[in-house]
Amino acid sequence: MQEQVSRVVGLDGFEVRAVVEDGEQLDLEVELLARAERCPYCSSRELEIHERPVVRVRDLDCGGRRTSLRWRKRRYRCRACRRTHTESHDQVPARGRLPFGVSGELACCIPGLLEVVSFDTHSLSAGPDLCRHGVRNVSGLVSYQVAQAMRIAAQDTIAGRPTGLPRALSFDEAAHRKGSRNLATIVSDLDRKAVHEVLDGRSRPVVERYLRSISKARRERVELVCIDPWEPYRLAVHSQLPDARIVCDPFHVVRGAGEALDTVRRSRQRLARKPKGKHGRRESWRPELYRARHTLLRARERLSERQRRRLCELFAADPLIAEAWGLKEALRAVYAAVDRAEAELRLDLFFAAVGRSALQPFEAYAKGIASWREEILAYFDEPASNGYAEGVINKVKVIKRRAYGLPSFAGFRERVLLACG
Repeated sequence: MQEQVSRVVGLDGFEVRAVVEDGEQLDLEVELLARAERCPYCSSRELEIHERPVVRVRDLDCGGRRTSLRWRKRRYRCRACRRTHTESHDQVPARGRLPFGVSGELACCIPGLLEVVSFDTHSLSAGPDLCRHGVRNVSGLVSYQVAQAMRIAAQDTIAGRPTGLPRALSFDEAAHRKGSRNLATIVSDLDRKAVHEVLDGRSRPVVERYLRSISKARRERVELVCIDPWEPYRLAVHSQLPDARIVCDPFHVVRGAGEALDTVRRSRQRLARKPKGKHGRRESWRPELYRARHTLLRARERLSERQRRRLCELFAADPLIAEAWGLKEALRAVYAAVDRAEAELRLDLFFAAVGRSALQPFEAYAKGIASWREEILAYFDEPASNGYAEGVINKVKVIKRRAYGLPSFAGFRERVLLACG
């Protein structure tokens, strides 16, 4: 009977001495068959058993029960040098509580678990979720055991990802830790819709160093790079991928016009403030401007009849707001053009309208995107956006919340590549 149970354990060299049943818990008392012959320090054969500590090792569930191995280790003492050492097994890591086989089986289902299971600092409630992903006999694992399986799965994923560079790339930033100094660059494959690499930093040298690490022949395969209007990215791409077409992400271009409109609204709101009343409180300062802040940023074709009516009343009361809103819509009209020639004409009309308006926020914005003219119009030659990359950023935030923060960049990179690579 004990020999049959020993085969179920699946660890060579162990022998089951006793089976302890406690409800849903099953404990197997095991020992190593082989004994130490020599002292690892002085090679003496004069060894004696100093003590027998019991170590609990989590194993795969057996018969639907949570199973653990109670390993009665032998701690030897050498009579010659008086030093002690403890026996070990190659399938159980030193000071570990999870065999390599269990870690490997859990690692196989980690990519699927990232979509349905929330990791926390206390435990992983596996059960039915794991059953759906093909591992029916792992449950109740604590945080460090999940982290160990996560590292194994991440190493396999990183080792098996495609080498070289894809045809279409995108660069976007994500906060590794709280604070602007901990930004990481997410390199995405726009054709495969997957994260290709995660870089520690957002600067031009970081991106150039990564691109230089790839052979010139593989760099020449890149035809398209989609980026935000961020100068270090453009300089790095021009330096290392001179033949690639750069496309400026349209969302960030339009968002800049919306921010300029909001700046105008806030400036008009500050000018409309009245002195404090008799009770020391500031009197009304045109609340209709504040209430219309989201409506002003909404696309014209998405406005309801009620919102249109409210905007008309606001524009009649403040023509400057109407002019700023018209400039925002003029820039949006650029991306509604049917071809590049029409888009170029509409972009010129936008710059001319900004020059006549004398609105400082829009003048600063137009001056900033003037140098990105070619990259903005390249969208009509190769329609591409950072939409996928922005979705990855949202997923990165979820990953960080599940992990209650990722202090090291190595762990952050592994999690992102495992979930999105």
